[in-house]
Amino acid sequence: MPRSLREFLDRLKVVPLTIVLTVLLWLYADANLTSTVGDLPVHITVVAAAGAHRTLQVLKPAQGDFQITIQGSRRRVDQVRRLCTGQAPMTRQDLANLVYVVHHPGRLRLGAPNSLDAKLVLNSLAFFRRRHVAVSAVTPARIQLRVDQTVTVSRPILFRALRHVPVKISPPTATVSLPRSLLTRVGGAAELRVLAKPLQDVGALRPNTPQTISARLVAIYPGPVNAAVTVAPATAAVTLTVPPQPRRRLFIGIVPVWAGGPPWLLDRYRVQVRPNTLQITVTGPRDVLRVLRRALIRGDVAPLRQRVVAILPINPAWIPTAGWVTHRIHYELPRGVRVLQGPDQVQCRVRWLASAHPAVSPPPAPATGARPKH
Repeated sequence: MPRSLREFLDRLKVVPLTIVLTVLLWLYADANLTSTVGDLPVHITVVAAAGAHRTLQVLKPAQGDFQITIQGSRRRVDQVRRLCTGQAPMTRQDLANLVYVVHHPGRLRLGAPNSLDAKLVLNSLAFFRRRHVAVSAVTPARIQLRVDQTVTVSRPILFRALRHVPVKISPPTATVSLPRSLLTRVGGAAELRVLAKPLQDVGALRPNTPQTISARLVAIYPGPVNAAVTVAPATAAVTLTVPPQPRRRLFIGIVPVWAGGPPWLLDRYRVQVRPNTLQITVTGPRDVLRVLRRALIRGDVAPLRQRVVAILPINPAWIPTAGWVTHRIHYELPRGVRVLQGPDQVQCRVRWLASAHPAVSPPPAPATGARPKH
């Protein structure tokens, strides 16, 4: 048999195997490298480009919420699915990539409904493009928009955190930007107010001394909050002198005593405190004590900075004792509050924990005086 014929027959033997392998590769790619997932919730925001002097309101869907179907590699589709369903946290960049910017809002009709193709809008978002995932179906299929002209109004800044206290606000006025239709609906510029909300507790400021604090500027107007309303600048400086507030007394019947110290030190000892709760009387400004009284009613639910606790500081040089030993304590109090009457020491008994001293047998349950580790 000629050599060329033998080579031809040998090649024929290989052809069926090649076809089978190709088909298997296609099936593997279809099953493992591509995936489709539907009914995923996604929220987008539609805004006008900066400097366009236009505001956009999404009429349909009213909240910017869609149901979508996506296609792509199995790994990337699963990643997007987890983000959309809340199984994985979205970063700030993810949220920014779900914002659709209309670069030429002037081409849309003012005051009349405008329509955009929802699938085209979603596929243009960096959230999907950077993950190489395609949106194949969207419900609803169209985005209905209303375009409005942006107007600006200059308004004086008001400070109402303290009544009848003279203040100096810098700058004294702010510029409010809002849709023209909203300005008309609320009744004009006279119905717009700009409030300076302090970023710290003014009741805790030192009295009789000029203080300058930062305040966040917020636009107040009748009706629901509109995200298209902005205030510039965002903050202002407020200078004021807090008058001395009349001090009041408050009796606290249950003040817990906690062992205080770093975790590695608290893990070394078992500390018993006697008594493990105290009774004290505190004094402070009326407004501060009002907050403290509400915190006492809330109990353990109240934030630690609003509560009163007695701290028994643990010293690394402490030696376990068989009997009770007297040690001094200090109180952690809300700012502006001080102890008027109450004990300044308690009795305690110290034991090694088994993990810190192998020769000691395992101790019983933790003492009630141990400070929670949080």
